[in-house]
Amino acid sequence: EMGFIGGKMPTHWGPHDGDAGIRKDAAMVADMREKCGPDFWLMLDCWMSQDVNYATKLAHACAPFNLKWIEECLPPQQYEGYRELKRNAPAGMMVTSGEHHGTLQSFRTLAETGIDIMQPDVGWCGGLTTLVEIAALAKSRGQLVVPHGSSVYSHHAVITFTNTPFSEFLMTSPDCSTLRPQFDPILLDEPVPVNGRIHKSVLDKPGFGVELNRDCHLKRPYSH
Repeated sequence: EMGFIGGKMPTHWGPHDGDAGIRKDAAMVADMREKCGPDFWLMLDCWMSQDVNYATKLAHACAPFNLKWIEECLPPQQYEGYRELKRNAPAGMMVTSGEHHGTLQSFRTLAETGIDIMQPDVGWCGGLTTLVEIAALAKSRGQLVVPHGSSVYSHHAVITFTNTPFSEFLMTSPDCSTLRPQFDPILLDEPVPVNGRIHKSVLDKPGFGVELNRDCHLKRPYSH
């Protein structure tokens, strides 16, 4: 109803739960597929909580429900694990990762695993310059880049490249019924999607198009 093309769900179970955990998470995907219809993208965010065997079995268990991608199943440094997961994932299901990588070199190694989408966070990967370099690296290998939810700090890069198809939007309202700016109340004029879209004209301002809310009296947690 808000115009988005898809949504992510967190996994609730892991390798220590065995096949029962796989059945429960697959049932969650099946239930959501029934509720949202055949065309809405469904994705799983696994929070680095799995191993290769479990992630592979989960991917196949969710394949009948048209799971679009399975995200960050493994810890970031397990490059060979991602290579194996991609090799054994169901046809048509994308494997994604990258938000916890912090250098261009680590993304180069990640790209070599053959995963479908890299997900740098512009605030953690080295800034906008490195994000641009990652997008160029991915493009040379036929891979996509979908920046980890970073709002205005990645929007300009996303509309620039042909292999950055969309931005993430984090639902931060308590019940996810309203669109609240991600950095509210710290930033002013932070745009939110209208019918799932943000037009480039909204970003046509100096810098990232936002200002610091100087009336927001932030307190640092430490005094030293």
